[in-house]
Amino acid sequence: MNKEEYIAGLERLNLPKSEFIILSGGSLLMRGLRETTADFDLCASKKLAEQINLYRAPKDEKGFFTPFKNCQMMDDFENFKFDVIDGYQCESLEGILAFKRKAHRPKDLKDIENIENYLKAQKEVR
Repeated sequence: MNKEEYIAGLERLNLPKSEFIILSGGSLLMRGLRETTADFDLCASKKLAEQINLYRAPKDEKGFFTPFKNCQMMDDFENFKFDVIDGYQCESLEGILAFKRKAHRPKDLKDIENIENYLKAQKEVR
């Protein structure tokens, strides 16, 4: 889905914006560093996790719950840094870059390149 479709999907979830962080591909999509993403990877606050009964949802081997169709969610809110993009809390680029470098998956190479180029350009502007 593109950014417009992604935001429409988030709106349909009807979650309070202050209680979740958009992770990884969604965060890159929100910043214009990726054109599409396949799903919603979110991090919920403990308050939101309780409100939506997150702990009763199916959980995968990586620790992600699936409370809604096409939505993976974790509850590690306090350990993520974020920036606010278009009114949404989006995982920091530094956090995404560190994760993707460590995971070293072929699918992440383009994201790593895009993030590094963006951060480099930001430093040059300052």
